Amino acid sequence: MGPDSLPIYDSEEAIIKAFSEKRVVRLVLEAPTGSGKSTQIPKILLNNELINQGQVVILQPRRVAARMLARRVAYERKGILGEEIGYQVRFEKIYGKKTKVRFVTEGILLRQFLNDPNLRGVDTIIFDEFHERHIHTDVMLALAVRLQETSRRDLKIIVMSATLDSEKIAKYLGGCSIVRSEGRTYPVDVIQLKRNSVKEPLWDSIVNVFKKEILKKNIEGDVLIFLPGVYDIRRTVERLRKVPKLKGCQILPLYGDLSLNDQDRALTKSETRKIVVSTNVAETSLTIDGVKIVIDSGLARIARFDKSRGINTLRIEKISQSSALQRAGRAGRSCPGKCYRLWSESDHAAREVDLMPELLRLDLSEVLLLLLVADINPELDLKWVDLPPEESLRASLSMLSALGAVEVDTNRITEMGQKMAAYPVHPRFARMLLEALENECAAEAALCVALCQGRSIFIQSSSVDSSEFCHSDDISDFQPMIRGWLFAFRAKFDFNKCDAYGINARAAREAGAIMESLLNIARSQGYCIESLQSDCDAETLAKVLLVGFYDNLAVRMSEGTLSCKLVGSRRGKLIKGSVASSERIIVAAEVAEIEGKDVNVMISKATSIKMDWLKDVFPNEVKEEEICRYDVGTKRVVGAMVTRFLDLELKSKFIQNFPQSQAGLVLANAVIEQKLKLKGWNSKCDSWLRRVDCVRESCPELDFPEFTEEDRRLVINEFCQGSVSYKEIKELEVWPFLKVWLSTEQRSIIEKLAPKKIILSNGRESNIIYEESGPKISIVLQKLYDVISVPTICNGRVAVLVEILGPNHRPVQRTEDLAGFW
Repeated sequence: MGPDSLPIYDSEEAIIKAFSEKRVVRLVLEAPTGSGKSTQIPKILLNNELINQGQVVILQPRRVAARMLARRVAYERKGILGEEIGYQVRFEKIYGKKTKVRFVTEGILLRQFLNDPNLRGVDTIIFDEFHERHIHTDVMLALAVRLQETSRRDLKIIVMSATLDSEKIAKYLGGCSIVRSEGRTYPVDVIQLKRNSVKEPLWDSIVNVFKKEILKKNIEGDVLIFLPGVYDIRRTVERLRKVPKLKGCQILPLYGDLSLNDQDRALTKSETRKIVVSTNVAETSLTIDGVKIVIDSGLARIARFDKSRGINTLRIEKISQSSALQRAGRAGRSCPGKCYRLWSESDHAAREVDLMPELLRLDLSEVLLLLLVADINPELDLKWVDLPPEESLRASLSMLSALGAVEVDTNRITEMGQKMAAYPVHPRFARMLLEALENECAAEAALCVALCQGRSIFIQSSSVDSSEFCHSDDISDFQPMIRGWLFAFRAKFDFNKCDAYGINARAAREAGAIMESLLNIARSQGYCIESLQSDCDAETLAKVLLVGFYDNLAVRMSEGTLSCKLVGSRRGKLIKGSVASSERIIVAAEVAEIEGKDVNVMISKATSIKMDWLKDVFPNEVKEEEICRYDVGTKRVVGAMVTRFLDLELKSKFIQNFPQSQAGLVLANAVIEQKLKLKGWNSKCDSWLRRVDCVRESCPELDFPEFTEEDRRLVINEFCQGSVSYKEIKELEVWPFLKVWLSTEQRSIIEKLAPKKIILSNGRESNIIYEESGPKISIVLQKLYDVISVPTICNGRVAVLVEILGPNHRPVQRTEDLAGFW
């Protein structure tokens, strides 16, 4: 089937009509997977001369899609990539003055807007795969709508996807046209299979499904397998290649960091059976010809930002129903297909319909900085599909303020913020670069930033020991990386030479290109750049890192452990093999919660920090104070001189003299936080409080107070006053301190209305047990003779539950209706 016969051409007339009928062109295009929308819509616009002047810019959610789609369209137009059809991703661009169609990743156009708020030279913006709701897509759509409504009435906007809430988007765009392409997809038989066990490795589950459902039943056709991460993909490829019946098949991985040649191999048609094992990169945009079978793990790595802990998280999560639909659709492109899902129907029904938009779950610092530089208030000046959370905006604003990008009181952008915004990296890295430029280590810092943007230049699975690049006096994980990169650079990124030393030549080359792009921006700002040194000044580099990552300062909790405390009351674990693993104080360029075998907050790309360096960079934030604290070893309150950076304790030393009056409060806090147990807080205390509650709830007219956590704190504070050791309070009775919480008169009322004992109608006496559920008595059956009504307390308002005991004194029945019992 040629490109001109793809299903999207059935909607060509409707698209032309939408462009010609309205002065302001806004269009929502809903087209199923494989209809050809990503490659053919720009061709339809060109062929029908629907472009006045300027480019068609197509936003893609992934770099691999932008590159591949541009190459495909250029091929179909019988052109050379970079001429009529081009692409641009971060730190890489292939297009020129003659380019009419440019495929870009979403952040590219946002930065173009920053340099040119009117987007001159852009005729049409196409938001492809909008359902993925990436953060830059939402921001750019809001900006495009604002621009169209103000100074660019001629700007055309197309929003398209296979699974899209078209009505919602059309309403957001002011009731614009909706074009639906029915497509010509074939039915896909979805088979829900349950994994043997959630503990079974994914690769084993995949191989088992392949053997039982595909090979055993002789089902033909190419196969696309969806897995959450590269590690799972590699293990699955290894296992499948060992299956005898698959000998001769092409079994290929597919993920964003593969080389272009390897990506091409996975995407192009094969003469033999092909099995592609992919991340969700193959879920949208990219089409793999010949696929008739999909095996879906139902999982993906989802990035989020935990605002409460201030860390990025990358967890393996269940995909949404819409993602599952997209994946299944890959099997029905050319003929009826099958999709094997490794989860049950009930599990599927419980999944969210769509993944939460990134705008609602990621750190907003970078996009907020760009908006503020453009003098745009995100809450007042933009109309959003979904409004960004106020809490996220506040957290991002706080970070930008701490980095010096905005003024603390006015939130206005500073000169520093203007310079930071020019760099297409997170504000932390931009601030670090600017600090490096002032301290003559810009090339080293730019390389460090570049090394944080992609894959490690050291091959993790290599049998070659890359420790050759480590020196005994290194204090930073960046130092061996810099030496490794310099080796690759001097070897001209030769694959064999790099591979012999455990270096990924392609990753090193990409890091170099990113570094040079960053340094070119610095040169454009008037900075002079010194050449890269293999042994840069470690102290200067450490101080530069501190400026950008001040709140990633960490202290190891003890000798011989990798567990650390971080600023903000966070905890994490330094990765094994870190150069800084024996250092006490470190700063990390990466702190993220990553799910592997376990879920851990991992601290990586660490650099050792000396106290003097910290004081040099943040003279007002390193403070000393005398405190009292509870010492677990001596089980008593001791005095200490503590040095802190923000809320992180860096060091402490014991002092002999300390305010004795504070010791009681320290002990009380230890009790309240349940670090210390009081034997004197016994059942008598608990029973008393339940008696008070009983009266308070049943006799509201008496206006008895509720015993709150604050009241508990006050009682314990009073109880611990004057003591300095656990021994002094451990056995001490709390009751005398608790009872004075109420006045003498109130205590008398409690004794009267909620007594400890009660006289039954037959004259027998019984203890009342006050439980959370209410009062009760436990009594043997013989002692209940002649008692025909349930006893009451609180002036008859509260019935006492009767727990009847057998001869063995074990409960046989509970009742509040003795008459009915008899």
